[in-house]
Amino acid sequence: MAGTNTSDGKSYFKLILFSILGILVVAGAGTGWFLFGTGEEQTVEVEDTPPVIEVPARLAYIDLRPLFIQVKTTDGRLQNVVVTLSLEVEEGSEHERRVERELPRLYEAYLQTLTERPIPGAVDGKVEVIHIKNRIRAENLRLLGPGTVYEVVLRNIWITEG
Repeated sequence: MAGTNTSDGKSYFKLILFSILGILVVAGAGTGWFLFGTGEEQTVEVEDTPPVIEVPARLAYIDLRPLFIQVKTTDGRLQNVVVTLSLEVEEGSEHERRVERELPRLYEAYLQTLTERPIPGAVDGKVEVIHIKNRIRAENLRLLGPGTVYEVVLRNIWITEG
């Protein structure tokens, strides 16, 4: 009756289970030591002064066409938001010429970023301007890189029932 003893199968299963658990414990301990403790303390120096961004002496303002955005309020009404902006750049620089060349692409990116998700406060009829400016700044950084546009200037905003 060689096949009636089931204790050998259970002890083989326990051996495998405990072997796997032992390997996991050793691997976890090694990973923890590697990530968190080499025994040496490390110090990190922090600069006290923020970096200085020098604004050029002569600035130019590139006026954009009005941006038309439609939002739905919490009570279901449609509102039209019209925003006019200018981009502040260094006058006579290559940055100014580049921004002027890229205006169609920038305009499309601005419209997309302002319409792809709700603008905070717009659904209550109170558009928070800082959110519009921050989204435009983010698109400028994404498409033009840092230091090309110094500021986004909000010239006007209208909210009308739509």
